[in-house]
Amino acid sequence: MNLRLLITLLFLPFAALHAAPEGIAGPLVGAIKPDRVTLWMFAPAESECLYAYHCDDPASPNGGDGQIVAQPNPAAEGPGRPFKSVIEGLSPNTRYHYTITVDGKSDPAWAGSFRTAPAEGKPASFRLALTSCMKIGQPQASWYLLLAQQPDIHLTVGDTHYADTTDPTVQLKHHVTYRRQKEFATVLRNIPTYAIWDDHDYGPNNSDGSTKGKEHSLAGWKQTWANPALGTPDTPGAFFKFSHADVDFFLVDSRYHRSPNKAPDDDQKRMLGDAQFAWLLNGLRNSKARFKVIVSGSTLHHSKVDGWRIFTFSRHRLFDALKEHRISGVMYMSGDIHNSLVWEHHESDRVGYPLVEVISSGVANSRTLSFATVDFDTTCEDPTARVRIVYGDGTIRTDKTWKLSQLGPKQ
Repeated sequence: MNLRLLITLLFLPFAALHAAPEGIAGPLVGAIKPDRVTLWMFAPAESECLYAYHCDDPASPNGGDGQIVAQPNPAAEGPGRPFKSVIEGLSPNTRYHYTITVDGKSDPAWAGSFRTAPAEGKPASFRLALTSCMKIGQPQASWYLLLAQQPDIHLTVGDTHYADTTDPTVQLKHHVTYRRQKEFATVLRNIPTYAIWDDHDYGPNNSDGSTKGKEHSLAGWKQTWANPALGTPDTPGAFFKFSHADVDFFLVDSRYHRSPNKAPDDDQKRMLGDAQFAWLLNGLRNSKARFKVIVSGSTLHHSKVDGWRIFTFSRHRLFDALKEHRISGVMYMSGDIHNSLVWEHHESDRVGYPLVEVISSGVANSRTLSFATVDFDTTCEDPTARVRIVYGDGTIRTDKTWKLSQLGPKQ
């Protein structure tokens, strides 16, 4: 075993090595704000799930102990169902520990911790972990390497399972099975996680907006993740926005409204659909954040058959809009290709500054078993984003930093 990985495992809490008992999956720490967190759990349908929590700092003005009864999802069918609850009244940037009881019983695998978000819109430094392509039956130790990096939040950008169907019952079974994988489960219950789908967890391979049953996939996706509200009242989809300190994240849905990959590459071909693109552009234009991060399962260039590379109109419309509206500080994050890297897009002249793309793919389904971390620091005079690629053997193969002053239009 790699020495660095061995050291990592030795310093993990004992509870991290427990798998969930039969019939249980989770818990999962989802969306966080300075004063609240959303928690998710899967348990037998008639169960009573109770969350109990306390913070590290009893002197915190909104700290102390508390408990809340988790609310089951009444739409779920079958012997088990998701339970999702929001804990409010928490203190910003504070570490909380929690335990869960199911029908009065507890288990080490149901305990975890999280740190609430720092004050929204204020300078801060934090670490993000970026992953994609989780698969059962593949080596899973990279999840422990990710934990050793101590990220504050985790973005998983597609292929969170490989059900390859729009049947939400089958999808739920895959979600539950994957979340019972102890390494993955340890991350989900200790690192606040946001998720956007890609083809294999949306539908079949390379699926698009013409896929039958996509509305069922969307309904199931909403049940199985603890994201903020998805889509808009007028435009369905898995897309959403959240903020962490003074960094804004726009997770876009590159499947639900997507034109078929084999459609003619002309001005009728769409990656996001017009309504979602308008939502994204409006959000970017109105953002006061220092960094603005677009997140998608689809790469900008590195897939020749299933990414923005074969959607020339959509790609150029995005790039040209960033330049026209002088939107600074934009970065792009993606997955999909079973390789991890960071680069500056060769068409960055259309943007007016280097468009940095961080690709993180294959944390448990690739030759490299790699993932990325991004350290944002907006407390300094010239804020920075430091990107590192961590391989499954524990080595860091890439370590690059961009200053905010580099990611803006020239005067």
